[in-house]
Amino acid sequence: MKEKGKITNLEYQKLTGVSKPTSTRDLLELVKKSVFKKFGKTGKGTLYKLKGS
Repeated sequence: MKEKGKITNLEYQKLTGVSKPTSTRDLLELVKKSVFKKFGKTGKGTLYKLKGS
């Protein structure tokens, strides 16, 4: 995240070793807590960036 400034669901899954449903829940929770901002509709092509970046 720090290197690219963004992350996808698939990248998050690979980094953390969690399933797709778990990664989706995790990422949406981080959006809810205003850590990440979501770009794009839920599904392929969705990016998550650090809020304020």
